[in-house]
Amino acid sequence: MKKLSLTVFALLTFSHFSQAQWTTAGNNIYNSNTGNVGIGINSGTAKFAVYQPTALGSAAKNNLLLSSTGGSTTNSVQNNIWLVRNAAGSDFTTSRLHDGISIDGSYISPQTDTRTWWERDPTSDVQSWGTAASTYLTIKQGNLGLGTTNPAAKLDVTVSSSTYTNNIKFGDATPGYLTSGTVGIFMSNNVGSPVFTVLHTGNVGIGQTNPQNKLDVNGRIHSQSVVIDMLGWSDYVFKKDYQLRPLSEVKDYIDQNQHLPEIPSEQEMIKKGLDVSEMNKLLMKKVEELTLYLIEKDKEVNDLKSRMEVLETKLKNKE
Repeated sequence: MKKLSLTVFALLTFSHFSQAQWTTAGNNIYNSNTGNVGIGINSGTAKFAVYQPTALGSAAKNNLLLSSTGGSTTNSVQNNIWLVRNAAGSDFTTSRLHDGISIDGSYISPQTDTRTWWERDPTSDVQSWGTAASTYLTIKQGNLGLGTTNPAAKLDVTVSSSTYTNNIKFGDATPGYLTSGTVGIFMSNNVGSPVFTVLHTGNVGIGQTNPQNKLDVNGRIHSQSVVIDMLGWSDYVFKKDYQLRPLSEVKDYIDQNQHLPEIPSEQEMIKKGLDVSEMNKLLMKKVEELTLYLIEKDKEVNDLKSRMEVLETKLKNKE
C-alpha cells in the first residue's frame, strides 16, 4: 500500500511538472506552455525563437553569430547567420544580416572569407550575393548591379580591367566583353567575328573592332533617308567677286592630272574613301561653275547670232 501511494505521488508530480513552464540556465531555454520554444529569450514569440542579447561592436566588419546549422561528411559544413557591421556606427542603420557558409571551422569572417553568402541591409533596401570579399550581384532600390555594390542604373555592370573577356553573351554568340581600357562594349558572333563595338571615346563599330569614327560600318547600309548637317555650301560661286577659272585653264589641268580641279583623284578616293558631305559640296560647286560657263557661252552665241544677222542684212542690201 505504501509503494502504491509513492507511485501515485510520483506520477502526479511528473504530470504536474510536465505541464509547467520550464527554463534551463536562466533565460537560455524557455517553454511557454503553448508549444513555443525560446532560446535566449524569456518567451517564445514563435514556434522556435532565438535571441542574441550581446551588443554588436561599432567598428566596421564587427560581427555577431546569431545561428549556426550544419553537418559533416568528409568535411564539416555550417550555414551561419551573422549580424555584421557594414560601416562604423552604433545603431541598426549600419548593420546587415549576413548568411554564409563555413567549412571545417574556417571562412567565418563575414565580408572577408565566408562562402556563397547572401547579405541584406534592413534600412537601405539592399541585397547582395557573393563569396569571400567579392560581391557578384547587388540589388539596390530596384537597380541591379553586376560587380558593383552601388548600382546607379537599372542595370549597372562593372568589370575589372584584368578580367574583361567573356563577360557578355547573347544567345549562341561567342561571349564578348565590357570595359577594357579603350573598349566599352564588344560583341562577336559564334565564330568570333566582330559584330558590335563601342569604344570609351563614343566611337561605334558595326563589323569593326576598332572604329576610328563616330560610326564605322563594315558592310552595306540601307536607308530610306539620310540627313547630313552641312558646314557651308557652294553658293559663293554666284557672288560677283568670284573668279571663274577660264576653260582653257580647266583643259590644261585635265590634260595634266586626268581629273577636275578640286575633285579628288581616283587614287585619293581609293585610299581615303568618299566624304559624302564634302563631295556633295564640290559637285554642287562644279554644277554652279558649269552653269556660269553655259551662261557665258550662251551670251557669246547670242552675240554671234546678232552679228550674223547684221552681216546677212548688209549682204542682201548689196545684192
